[in-house]
Formats: sequence, C-alpha cells, structure tokens
Amino acid sequence: MRHSEIENSYPTLWKYLQVGIESGISSRYLCKHRNTWYSQENRSPAPYLCTYMGRTDSSRGKAFRFILNNSNAIAANVYLMLYPKPILADALTRQPSLKRDLWLNLNNISDEALISGGRVYGGGLHKLEPKELGNMFVEIASNISILK
Repeated sequence: MRHSEIENSYPTLWKYLQVGIESGISSRYLCKHRNTWYSQENRSPAPYLCTYMGRTDSSRGKAFRFILNNSNAIAANVYLMLYPKPILADALTRQPSLKRDLWLNLNNISDEALISGGRVYGGGLHKLEPKELGNMFVEIASNISILK
C-alpha cells in the first residue's frame, strides 16, 4: 500500500505513523533497515522464546527464562526466538510431547551456565545475544537428556 493510500483511506493510521516519524522512531536501527519502516517482520512463530536480559536478584531468582510458545504468536524483538533445526523439528512433529519436555530441560539449564556465556552491565543486568546463546547450546546440549 502506498503512503497516499494510507493517508486517504486510513487517516488515523496516517497520523499515528507521522508521530513515529516526528519522534524519530522511523530512524532507529531496526526500522531504518526495513523496506517500509513500520512493517512487521514476516516470520513464523517460534516454539520457544528466551528472555535476553535479566537480573539474578529478581523475584524470579533467575536472570533468564525460556517460554513455551503454544499460542502461534510472533514475539517482538524483546525475546530471543528459538527455532529447532530440521532434525529436532521433525522429532517434535512425530512426538509432540517432546516439545514440553525440551522446554522443561531448557529451564533446567543453570543460571550460572547462561550467565557465563553472556555479558553483564552495570547494576547486575545480564544480557545474552543470539550468537552467545547458540554457542552455549553446543556446550549444554550434551546435558539435555532429550537430545541424547
């Protein structure tokens, strides 16, 4: 849809998009690198999500947690989206109960293991980048019984 079509057919949406331009949102990194700055990513829902920032002193007690996505929702970029490789995806399709088992095993990964693979910022804020989590999975996978 062209900008003139949005302005004429959806004036409230047009005004909303103008606020995004005026406030500089359209110039931020993610928006700036899209063909249309306000477009949503076109991806399939990830079966697992991981928080990528957290503190160990939170009420949860864990800096990071894994979420089982049974909703078919597409997560915003505030989560790391975990997609199984084809062999695991095939196993999960053949045996659906493995999806929950894998999620339970992911949440059993020690905070120490997850924290050691990431970085820490002032005030004890821990952060995991996608590549750091991927590198940890190579090391941790041997401890997850479902993957043996």
